[in-house]
Amino acid sequence: MKIILKKYKHEIILGILICIYIGYFTIASFLRYDNFYAGRYDLGNMDQTVWNTINGRIFQTSNDDGVIISRLSFHADFMLILLSPFYLLWSNPKTLLLIQAVVLGLGAVFVFLIAKEILKNKNFSLIFGFLFLINPLVQFTNLYDFHAVTLATTMLLASFYYLIKKKYLLLVFFLILSGITKEQVWIITSFFGFPLLFQRSKHVRLLGSGITFFSLTIFFYLISYVIPQNLGGQHFALTYFTEFGNSPTQVISNVIFSPQKILFTFFETSRLEYLKQLFIPIGFLSFLSPISLIFAVPDVLINLLSNNSHLRQIYYQYTANITPFIFISSIFATKKITQWFPKIPQHYIIIYLLFFSLFSAYSFGPLPGAKNPNIDMFVKPYSNKKTVEPILSQIPEKYSVAATNNLGAHLSHRKIVYTIPAGIDKADVILFLLNDRSAQPSPDAQIKMTNDLKSDKNYVKVFEKDHFVVFKKQGILL
Repeated sequence: MKIILKKYKHEIILGILICIYIGYFTIASFLRYDNFYAGRYDLGNMDQTVWNTINGRIFQTSNDDGVIISRLSFHADFMLILLSPFYLLWSNPKTLLLIQAVVLGLGAVFVFLIAKEILKNKNFSLIFGFLFLINPLVQFTNLYDFHAVTLATTMLLASFYYLIKKKYLLLVFFLILSGITKEQVWIITSFFGFPLLFQRSKHVRLLGSGITFFSLTIFFYLISYVIPQNLGGQHFALTYFTEFGNSPTQVISNVIFSPQKILFTFFETSRLEYLKQLFIPIGFLSFLSPISLIFAVPDVLINLLSNNSHLRQIYYQYTANITPFIFISSIFATKKITQWFPKIPQHYIIIYLLFFSLFSAYSFGPLPGAKNPNIDMFVKPYSNKKTVEPILSQIPEKYSVAATNNLGAHLSHRKIVYTIPAGIDKADVILFLLNDRSAQPSPDAQIKMTNDLKSDKNYVKVFEKDHFVVFKKQGILL
């Protein structure tokens, strides 16, 4: 036993760290849900799609107008279909939150394996595994509800590991898993084909060509045809790039052939701050090995050039496809440093990495003890949840509901879910939780809606306590 512990001490320590990570973020995510910090957007709409799929309505959801539509009207995150069998075990939004924490935690395994393969040093490998788990980008994507694309962080790391190990069947498997998390990821998977084009084997070169061609074909097919056809117009995200064109082809062409405009955009203060938050947790080492960062270029450009400032916030899921390559490039950079300066003691580099990582975790990370921690789910629980939860659970699935965003994830196991102010005059049941600071169109407007409904002859108030108010249509039985 002692021999095993000594031989695999790095793996054991990493396993313990991963378990701690998964445990904390599972609990934190569950508490966010239980205390109504998770919303219809984006946990509820993902949950509704998965729930619909396992109930025979494959990849369907309801839009703001209560119309049942394909999820392809928004995104090609087919991973949700693949996750639906888990609802046979536990049909609950928390299933998605648990899967997300587990998959992201296991990303540290692939960071460890990549580092071990490149650096041939388990001390460095363990440190990089720890840096991944403590990274604010990873942690925020884990906390912000659920998104299929968040799983791509681990899938892309796995893809890269099997690329360098030349295990091409597993490479293709994880590339497909990566691609089905969101339509734009297919651009990134196409890049994995290029290194194979320089291999001696004709079959490997053919595989590389196939990966690149297939990935780009799928991307353009989804963006130019499938999603617009289901949406009834261009992909909604194109409105973020109107400065560069009105179609995917125009946007890509103008981005490539407008380098001056792009550079000028990059140097805006908010964008520089975003870049700093991306790269400072690993001490900016990525820039010493920029080749590996090429894989992240598509998402970096999307986020930097978008007129939607949310894409430049690390608090959402928009860094999921960038994080893997920040770590991969940093690992290659560490190898360069050890080759350029062989006399530098190993622990100096480790101290450097730990300093920037812990500094970032404190400065803008979400953990307890950070400067601005994301811990409201622990310290500010919703006091009335024992009253609210039974009422929500008693609403039959056959009824359509209109609810404030903070209630939406608790009511998504039904065909039609409106998010207030939508559905205020259509839904069978209308529910308000009036403590949401980001309420749409405003908290005051939602309070006015409740007052108006109290005098609406078509609806009856059935419950009101503190911030929680419930109405039902005349004739509806609850």
